[in-house]
Amino acid sequence: MRAVGQPRRELILEAARRLFHHYGPTKTTVADIAREAKVAVGTVYLEFSSKNALLEALSRLAHERVLQVEARALAAEGDPAERLTRALDARLAAFLELSGTVHGPQLFHCTKAAGIRNAHGWFRAREVELFATFLVRQAEAFALGDLAPKDAAGALLAAYAELAPPLLFAQRRDGLRARQAAMHRLVLRGLQR
Repeated sequence: MRAVGQPRRELILEAARRLFHHYGPTKTTVADIAREAKVAVGTVYLEFSSKNALLEALSRLAHERVLQVEARALAAEGDPAERLTRALDARLAAFLELSGTVHGPQLFHCTKAAGIRNAHGWFRAREVELFATFLVRQAEAFALGDLAPKDAAGALLAAYAELAPPLLFAQRRDGLRARQAAMHRLVLRGLQR
């Protein structure tokens, strides 16, 4: 039910999120979303030019939440390697929490939906920038040599690719945190001088 003063766009996104998590992005129609949001189909199109645009907006919101937890962990007090560890742990936890349902992972990486692919590409670029900025600010703590910070950040995140979409969602969840801890010992301690 629509809360008093709840913006129409937010209402539609919330209805879409519920349906996508239950039925998946490809099986949910704009008419389904309108019915769930208790608005007319035309109202959905007033807010979003297409279902693809709605998927992209919803996927970006989920990806932004991951970026926010990473940024908070990187900005916290502590040893730079510990902050990277906390950021990558927070990233894994956010992906797992936000994916939550059978179809939830599709909002992070769905090859059938261009909007989700666009949002994921946008996320990856922003994430590399976030980690590169951190590495620049903590340059004295890490042995980057002549490696550019963006390249170092890209390599660091590539090392953790198994623990991020889409590979993350193709594996069993038990043992993920232990694998991540092993990655921290190998990669992050190796990154320090």
